[in-house]
Amino acid sequence: MLFIIVVLIVGLLQTIYETKEFLFKRPIGQSFSVIVVDILTFLVIIELFRSFVAYFEVHRFRLSTMIDPAIVFVIRELIVKLYGEQNLGWQNITAFGFLLLCLGIIRSLAVRYSPGDDTIPSKTLPTAL
Repeated sequence: MLFIIVVLIVGLLQTIYETKEFLFKRPIGQSFSVIVVDILTFLVIIELFRSFVAYFEVHRFRLSTMIDPAIVFVIRELIVKLYGEQNLGWQNITAFGFLLLCLGIIRSLAVRYSPGDDTIPSKTLPTAL
């Protein structure tokens, strides 16, 4: 657990150092897009480490904690694509939206029907006669 915290702190310090480098050596427009991408990448890493911490606590991977980094990663990729390309086609935007919708539905179902929890609705349980 301590290792994860140390790695996160090192990653944060590296991101801050690179941000300082970009702000003083490049034009602000170019620096801003690189800084946004770095911060979003750091958020994905935080979500992954949060999933690992949950694994160490429960000793199993929960689907909901694994889908969170996927959702953050898809949003990161969408923002990177929007910054990188002037004209992002409607097909790509629709695909990103559909992927986010599917991941959101899967996460909601994973939370609702999580094994080991008492969140399964009673009407789906078999009844004894």
